[in-house]
Amino acid sequence: MRGHYTANAGIGRATSQRLGFDPMANPTKCLVADDHPTVRQGLGLMFGDTPDLELVGDVQNGEDVLDAVRRLRPEVVIMDVRLPGIDGISAVKAIAETCPSVSSVMFSAYGDKRLLSDAIAAGARGYVLKGSPPEDLLRAIRTVVSGQPFVDPSLSPALLMSQVGPDAPLSEREREILQLLAEGLHTEEVARRIGLSTETVKADTKRAILKLEADTRVHAVAIALRKALIE
Repeated sequence: MRGHYTANAGIGRATSQRLGFDPMANPTKCLVADDHPTVRQGLGLMFGDTPDLELVGDVQNGEDVLDAVRRLRPEVVIMDVRLPGIDGISAVKAIAETCPSVSSVMFSAYGDKRLLSDAIAAGARGYVLKGSPPEDLLRAIRTVVSGQPFVDPSLSPALLMSQVGPDAPLSEREREILQLLAEGLHTEEVARRIGLSTETVKADTKRAILKLEADTRVHAVAIALRKALIE
């Protein structure tokens, strides 16, 4: 049903106090997008026992994700690949384009190379299988918040390298960062310009350096200019 999402204000506050954590310490705000009620309920319980993370809401189809992101302002979206309406990968791409400060983690029952590659190319920062231990999803969320990518440990590292190794295409955000570096901006200035954390900009820069087989970011900018990837 279009237009339905649930907002959960303050999930995990009581648990935070019980475990001795300061509930005012700004836990990472998370949004769940999944069409299975049992998955949404299960994740709600998991977040309720995780003091440093807060579930601010959930949606059950891809069409409601962007509206929920704008309304609830999460830092991380946990996204199912198969969603009614707009699929999860298309929703991730839309989030990356319109809300670049929000990190997306795919939470899927499918671990094939094509879906993983498509998700990363669309802008997903993490990919976790639903059959994995809950700790893997929690680690994925914390990892992407720190500015680093995360791929489920059960998946071959070669699948990730297919998107970050030599000859892999630069993402739109990586090109934007290199363009701003080419214009003389420092990392902190780039982060402020495009609304990302400094750690995320550094991580994207490192990936661009790897993809271009460069030695430094200056070298990466030079290669990107030579290949007409930036101006």
